[in-house]
Amino acid sequence: MPDVYVAQLNGLVYAVRSNGRVITKVKIGSDCARLLKAAVDAVPRGGSLGIKRGTYVVTAPYALPLDPDGSNMFFTGFPIVNKFINVYGSTTGETIIKLAPGQRSASRHVALMLVRSKGPFAPGYDNFTISDITFDCNRAAQGAGIPHDGEGAILVGSSRTNGNYLRLKFINSHGCGLYLGNNGSGVGVNEKVDSCYARNCAGAGIMLDTCKDSSVTNCSAYNCREGLYLWGNDDYKTRARDNVSVDRFVTDSQVIVGQVNDFVLNNIDMNCSRANNAYGLAIRDATGRVVRSRLINDKNKSNSLGGATYIYEASRVTFDDCELEGYFGLHAIGRSHVIAENCRLSAPGACYCTTDPDPVSSKIVAKNCAWSGNKIALQAGSSFEES
Repeated sequence: MPDVYVAQLNGLVYAVRSNGRVITKVKIGSDCARLLKAAVDAVPRGGSLGIKRGTYVVTAPYALPLDPDGSNMFFTGFPIVNKFINVYGSTTGETIIKLAPGQRSASRHVALMLVRSKGPFAPGYDNFTISDITFDCNRAAQGAGIPHDGEGAILVGSSRTNGNYLRLKFINSHGCGLYLGNNGSGVGVNEKVDSCYARNCAGAGIMLDTCKDSSVTNCSAYNCREGLYLWGNDDYKTRARDNVSVDRFVTDSQVIVGQVNDFVLNNIDMNCSRANNAYGLAIRDATGRVVRSRLINDKNKSNSLGGATYIYEASRVTFDDCELEGYFGLHAIGRSHVIAENCRLSAPGACYCTTDPDPVSSKIVAKNCAWSGNKIALQAGSSFEES
């Protein structure tokens, strides 16, 4: 039994201790932000909060600056700040945390749930699990504007270890669905995202920013700016291996990997042929492998926005047993180096492409691959090898 639980009964929402003592209550349909904070505050360190079935509407009254100088103010309706607890819902379709209308604007940045320490460089959690909750940011009822970095359903910050994000849904977000960030204070280590779903996010469905020894498994994202976004920092050349893996990810949106020095994408099913401004699988300054994946974009978009891939800067990537279909198949520019083994490519623009408005020194090596359409479009300074 959780130390504290939140439940709906007879027209009221209660926050209750495990001994039955009522902490606070409000009417169903009214703002639950203060009730949820009171429930969180009552949970002891290492304890748990259970949220039973029902829809809980919250405003975002709690402000926290994310930058050391007190700037980059964020507002939230469900703060897990300086609290080292676990949060469990009923099931993803039954426990719903919903952002009230009119909370977010271009000048008021909102994370529906904010998980971090209070100080800018203080350490975060050393164990954290959240599961079986749907987060609905009510995007259509929020102010318009490009998402600010970090906005969305769940924003996680501070240096931390052992986070578990299980069976969560993120829908109708004005920013990301799940954003495992760093806020300048350090990496997240051993973060696990499993069986999560994102839909209709103005940002990435699932984003890992500066994570290490972390994984995403059995997840999906639809109608998002990016289905999946893996990002690192400028020290990618000198820091220890990131060891970030993704297995069994389905999306109709583009996928981005940037400045991650050791990644594996396995069983990725990406078809962004109906998405706007999608570069397929875009990889910048990253090193890793793509295995047994299906990468599809729109063959009728006769530029990079129709490509199955877009690999640039100093990336080093191996594709193994992958299917690539788009206007371009493997599009490698800048100083990138790509190896394709046992792959199947179909592209009217070029299956192997190195063309770009800027000078290139990229290289593509194809081993035991099959292609259809137009085979090669090479720019001076680049090279292609086949065996």
